[in-house]
Amino acid sequence: MPPPTVWFNKYLGNTWEVLARLHRERRPDEFRVLGTHPGTHPRPRYPGRHAADEFEVEPDDLPADEYVAHCLDVATRHAVTLFFPGRNVLPVVAARDRFAALGTSVCAAGDAATIRLINHKAHLAAAVADVAGVRLPETEVVNDLAGFDAAYDRLRRRHALVCYKPATSVYGIGFHVIDPAFDHPNALALADARDQLAAKGRFADLLVMEYLPGPERSVDGLAERGELVACVVRRKEHGSQFIEHNPRLEEVARRLAARLGLTGMFNAQFRDRGGEPHLLEINPRMSGGLPLACRSGLTLPLWAVRLALGTATPADVPAPRTGFRVPQPVPARST
Repeated sequence: MPPPTVWFNKYLGNTWEVLARLHRERRPDEFRVLGTHPGTHPRPRYPGRHAADEFEVEPDDLPADEYVAHCLDVATRHAVTLFFPGRNVLPVVAARDRFAALGTSVCAAGDAATIRLINHKAHLAAAVADVAGVRLPETEVVNDLAGFDAAYDRLRRRHALVCYKPATSVYGIGFHVIDPAFDHPNALALADARDQLAAKGRFADLLVMEYLPGPERSVDGLAERGELVACVVRRKEHGSQFIEHNPRLEEVARRLAARLGLTGMFNAQFRDRGGEPHLLEINPRMSGGLPLACRSGLTLPLWAVRLALGTATPADVPAPRTGFRVPQPVPARST
């Protein structure tokens, strides 16, 4: 019997590093790696094509239902055992039963309802606000310029800086700090922020928040049916990240995984105010910094695969190495 096939579709620009680690660290004949990513025929430049046992160029800009149909075709042709979707996660997860009929398990952090909840930052905050140890930045949800003005005035009376971002966004898209003199690439003058928002009329939920000035930390976690199996805490620094031993955040991650019933890989982002970590968001997927976390000796995707295949138990997963700094690499091109 051939080894099982594990498929990663388009994720982030550096997902090829994850594929390379799986290829390098797996046991002989443990599983095969299938990678797919958009690109230009016949020679896409995506480095993941060299890190996988099999690689396909996937179509770009398909409607969700057509993309799911494409994925079902790929799963059939390659006899995929595990599918870790990064692109179009919600429609793929919603079609889990169709994949299961083909013998393919869709590996995601939760069901469609859970992922939809997590992806809306305000709804997530409401769902975890009473979890012990979880602190949240002061936030107001607005949908028009008048609401923004009122929220900004209230928050500015209590906080040195105010920022805002869409309730549903990725990669920091739409995040701005309101202060043109502040040393931040996304700083804006209040007048410019108001002009941009006024031009939109009524807009989707926007979070107006206190800006948290302290260190930022990213927790890459692996869970199984709501139980945290292991995690790596990365403290972000200028030009590098520090892999730290942080039992406090590990416990918070454990409680968040339990509240949300998470399974597989996830990522939680925190930032400090007054030495207290505040939850910014949770990503129900691999993070862009996961390759850095893997340098701790805990290759989370490898153990996610093994747990999903049933070839390992949570007790087999090693603890990460901590107390060292890793340089922040220049992002790889994804196409």
